Parts: sequence; structure tokens; C-alpha cells
Amino acid sequence: MTLGNLAAFNQTDVLRLLAYSTVSQVGYLFMVVAVAARTDLAVPALAIYLAGYAVTNIGAFAAVAAAPGARTITDWATAIGRHRWLVVSLVVCLLGLVGTPPTAVFVGKLAVFAAAWDGGLAWLVVVAAINTVASLFYYLRWIAPAATGVAASESTAAAARGTEPGTFAGTAQRVVIEPVVVLHTAAVVSLLLGIWSGVWLAVLLPG
Repeated sequence: MTLGNLAAFNQTDVLRLLAYSTVSQVGYLFMVVAVAARTDLAVPALAIYLAGYAVTNIGAFAAVAAAPGARTITDWATAIGRHRWLVVSLVVCLLGLVGTPPTAVFVGKLAVFAAAWDGGLAWLVVVAAINTVASLFYYLRWIAPAATGVAASESTAAAARGTEPGTFAGTAQRVVIEPVVVLHTAAVVSLLLGIWSGVWLAVLLPG
């Protein structure tokens, strides 16, 4: 969790940011592995977390695929232009990866934390909570320019200064429709799984 977060902090490349985010997310899975023999909550928590995370992460990567030529955060914000609903779905997925309610990953992390606590690793729950808050920083670095919009002139200036290698004006102005559909679907499913969490928690969690 910590290594993935530290590596993601200064990333401007959207794929690398999501890759290191994935490394961090694996840490939450290891929390369940650490208490697998100590609590009956471990396996259900793993199933809940994997389901929520898979849907949400697919949505985040679909957002990148929607603008295939956009390498950096600035590129991506420039490329999506006026596609505001695309930004809304991206925000749902990225905040979902943090574990913000009412998304599916929030329910998954809650189940993982409960399993670790029940397994006697309260200190690990504290570490995980700190990492969860820390991860919000680098997701917001992507959300902020996407939500406010970045003019092509800013992208050009960044490239001229060399502050964002590979950034250039007008990058990936074409938005690919298939990943956009996947992104919107993943965002909606993540919200529905979170909102209806009481039902599947009752089904999966023992007692």
C-alpha cells in the first residue's frame, strides 16, 4: 500500500499513475491474506473487495483508453474537452478507488478493514486508513484539471517549458466511443453496488 502510494504521488503519466495505484490496491488484498486463518470474514471480504475493485478499475483504465493519445494528466484533460459526463464518470471511478461512499470499493475496503480488525491486526487497519487518505492526493491531481478544464494553450506551454514530457497541443482530440461506454457503465455499476451494499453484505458475510 505504502510503496504504491509513494510511487504514484509524482506521476503525471495517467497509465503509470493507475499502475502504481494498482500496486497500492494489492496491499489491501494482502490484508485479507494476512488474516485468512484467523477470521471467517476473510474470504467474503476478499470477494466483496475484488468485485468492487475490478469494476471500478476497469472504468479508470477505460477513461485512459477513451483518449488513446493522451499520455499525461494535462493531455487527458485537454483531449476530453467538453465531454463533461466523461469527467463525471472518471471522478466516480477515481474517488471509488480511494474508497469514497457510496461506491463499491468503499464497501470492499470496509469489509477488508473489518476482517483485519477481527483477525487481530488493528495496527494494519490504521496503516491502511492512513494510506487511503494519502491516495486521495494523487487522484485529485488528475480530477482537478479534468473537472476545471485545461486549455490547449496551457498544454502547449507545458510542452515548451519541458515540465510535462510528451505533452503537446491538441493531443488525442478524438475520443473513442467504446471505452467511454465502458467507463460510464463501470461508474454506474460501482454506485449501484455501493448503494445496494446491504443486500450483498448480508449474502456474503457470515452471521
